[in-house]
Amino acid sequence: MNEAFLSLTPAQIRHRLHAAPELSGQETETARRVADWLEQAGATRIVTGLGGHGVAGVFAGTLPGPRVMFRAELDGLPIDETAEIAWKSTCEHVAHSCGHDGHMAVLLGLAQRLAEQPPTHGETVLLFQPSEETGRGAREVVESSRFEEIAPDHVYALHNLPGKPLGEVSVREGAMTCASRGLIIRLNGLCAHAAHPEQGRNPALAMCRILQGLKRLPQQLPDDQGLVMVTLIHARLGEIAFGTSPGQAEVMATLRTEDDAMMRALAEASVALARAEAEEDDLGIEIDWCDVFQATRNHPAAVASIREAARSLDMPLTALPEAHRWSEDFGWLAAQGQGALLTLGAGERCLPLHNPGYDFPDALLDTGIALFERLVRLHQSDG
Repeated sequence: MNEAFLSLTPAQIRHRLHAAPELSGQETETARRVADWLEQAGATRIVTGLGGHGVAGVFAGTLPGPRVMFRAELDGLPIDETAEIAWKSTCEHVAHSCGHDGHMAVLLGLAQRLAEQPPTHGETVLLFQPSEETGRGAREVVESSRFEEIAPDHVYALHNLPGKPLGEVSVREGAMTCASRGLIIRLNGLCAHAAHPEQGRNPALAMCRILQGLKRLPQQLPDDQGLVMVTLIHARLGEIAFGTSPGQAEVMATLRTEDDAMMRALAEASVALARAEAEEDDLGIEIDWCDVFQATRNHPAAVASIREAARSLDMPLTALPEAHRWSEDFGWLAAQGQGALLTLGAGERCLPLHNPGYDFPDALLDTGIALFERLVRLHQSDG
């Protein structure tokens, strides 16, 4: 583990991380390696155990000033990688197919630069957060007993964006990524012989009405709060048994909105619909939620700082016309200070995120490092 961190290039750092991915909540070795590298970079202090395996390296200046945080994600995905690269994942059915290895390498490259030129004012915090893919990590970090040690005045994160020109910075004020949550509805009736279905309670019709009703909900809610979506992802009725009238059914959907208040309204409407249809057919009902993400909202001052940093480095800069439909749990951290998430174009030919052949482009690393370092230096004047 004690390899000479300061002699590694950002690409070499990423390749080591890419080859050894770990799933959400299991990032033990990744966190250990990151903590070791932060120590070698001369971090003033290292905070561990943040929301599970979260690690933060704090680089302190000698003069008073703000605490500026940058976040990367530790976790990989349950995907079998198909990319034919020398640093291909060595872990079966786990891969860094979302680019979290690249995001970590950007922060670790920033750590190398801070080792050479520490901040003069305040503190720079490099946070490596667990369990982003499940939507739990950022919230658990914020709720950790040690979070007060690193609570930021300003907080930034980036996500690579395939399909956009390499190195293009995109950002917007307000909603940046959508709130989303997974809805699970279980209907409980009573099995019966297929020849005598009247002796049971078959949930088939209620399941169909719920599917149709969920799909129509976005059109029934006010649209002044931006995007409102319901995506039906799974439905199951009984088992394959031609002699049986089923007694159980299950429906799953993903709810997605641009606004947290609208998410609450959509969730309440979904539950009311499901309960009404279950009651209509005298069915029991169970409702569960999973993968809950709140919307990420960018603070105007943080967006202004990102734009200033990008312009000073002559980076291509675009303003997003609307929020990204995908979700990011960075919203929990953005709400703790003046926070903003930005996207960096990963190239028009880069494979999509979560594709088994995706690999974060090494050419993007120096761009991300330079942008974040510029933000560090910009905030020195705040002191």
